[in-house]
Amino acid sequence: MLRIALDWDDEQIRMVAADVGGRHVKLRAAAVVPIGDRELATALADTMRDHSLDKGECLVAIGRDRAELRQMDFPPVPLEELPEVVRFQAIRQFASAGDSAAIDYITTHVDDEGIKAIVAATGPNQLNPIRQAIEAGGWTLQRVALRPIAAAALYRMKVASGTNHADESEPIIALIDLVADEAEIVLLRGGEIVFVRSVRLPARASDSAVVSSARTNSLAGEIRRSLIACGAAGQQCDLVMWGTKERHADEIKQLAERIGQHQDIPCQTRLIDPLEIVGADESIRTSTGSMVGRLAPLVGLLVADAGDPGELIDFLNPRKTVEVTTDKRKVAAMVGIPMALALGVIWMLWGNLSRLDEQIETQAAANAELRTKTKTSDKMIERTELIDQFLDSDVNWLDEFERLATTMPPADELIIKEVNAVSNPREGGGRIVISGLVTSPEVIDAFETAIRDETHQVTGDKVTQLATDDAYRWQMIETIAVAPTAVREKRYERMKALQQVDASQNGSDESSETPGNEEPSEDSTEVTMTDSEMTAAENTEARS
Repeated sequence: MLRIALDWDDEQIRMVAADVGGRHVKLRAAAVVPIGDRELATALADTMRDHSLDKGECLVAIGRDRAELRQMDFPPVPLEELPEVVRFQAIRQFASAGDSAAIDYITTHVDDEGIKAIVAATGPNQLNPIRQAIEAGGWTLQRVALRPIAAAALYRMKVASGTNHADESEPIIALIDLVADEAEIVLLRGGEIVFVRSVRLPARASDSAVVSSARTNSLAGEIRRSLIACGAAGQQCDLVMWGTKERHADEIKQLAERIGQHQDIPCQTRLIDPLEIVGADESIRTSTGSMVGRLAPLVGLLVADAGDPGELIDFLNPRKTVEVTTDKRKVAAMVGIPMALALGVIWMLWGNLSRLDEQIETQAAANAELRTKTKTSDKMIERTELIDQFLDSDVNWLDEFERLATTMPPADELIIKEVNAVSNPREGGGRIVISGLVTSPEVIDAFETAIRDETHQVTGDKVTQLATDDAYRWQMIETIAVAPTAVREKRYERMKALQQVDASQNGSDESSETPGNEEPSEDSTEVTMTDSEMTAAENTEARS
């Protein structure tokens, strides 16, 4: 999914676009574009068009000048209730925080004594122009995050992800983001944010690599004041600056010398290119130049949005209190109904215990009798199944040919030249191979449709067009597979019909007997049965 992170001021637009899938962020484009005399909406549209970016979701970073920011302390309340406490206290202490203000926060320390948090608030007069500028270009506004916190999220998630947050003996990290004539300072102790500040600096020419001492002294003084404000005066402080050696090497070196004068251990420094953290090729870097450090908040915004939005202060999606409601009627039903059911079941079991014992004895005796009958039945079933499997290959070809003759297309469309019928003694059933001539391929389709059903599978083996002027210009070869289940069902139907005939004949014989007739003796009955069996045996030998 395409995500576009934007940040702008009166002079330039900063943009980073990436394809986001799960927690993976792949950069597609990055740019630092001057606005010039254009309207903001026009400059945004031109930037998107120049980098061939489709319309999608936009994440916007805003600076400290568009929001109020304070370090605040709160009593030890459950974290799910903290958003309401933060909003109530922020409305009382913030000048611009009214009922319509967007208020969000990020906790910096939580223990049994209380909660420390960085709280930010902004009003509709700041958010509405941003929403209008984004929606005017056809994009969807997804987040409006505080810029220094977004840059700190990038450092926390990608650079200091392995830091032990419980170890406060580590040096204070001053994370510095230089944006035009402003510096955004974030102090981190043990990987946790402890202080955020934005300050104005003396102007620096955009094309100059020379750093004035006034700019360096001003920034060093602001860092020392920030250390004092968060109670870290006198502690070791190391510097991390977003940018490249070509533009910021001299500046961070002079700044480290100023900070190191007030420390026992020299100040350690580090320059970080934000595009290197997520991986960017040279084609992306060409449009950023040496001002790549200004893109750190935007890269952090994309990384946090994909991985952990809780690392951001997001005015469009502020944290909300998780309301937990208890339905007393539901609780009563959940407790009372199971208890009533349990008591009812116990009473029924107790009352029916003796009756169940008698039923168990009776059933045990019946089961013993059925078990004996079942063993005998199982043997008979096994024998019958073996006979059925053997007889499944005894296809009644006359019935099959009769069905074929009654369902196939008329003779003026199809002529049968040859028919071969073969049984399958191993698996049962059989197949009929038909070779014939037809007037058109449509007749073949009609033939297959007419013959095919649940027990007859029709397969076209070959269709050939003949070089003849005769009406039957197409030759076909079709195979009809007769399922063994069909053979067995027809055999059972014939057996059932014979049983019904025998039953009706026996009934007729009994009704025709007169009271004066003598019953046949046992000897005569045996002779008659023997004669019938002999006749059946002779017929069987004759058919064989």
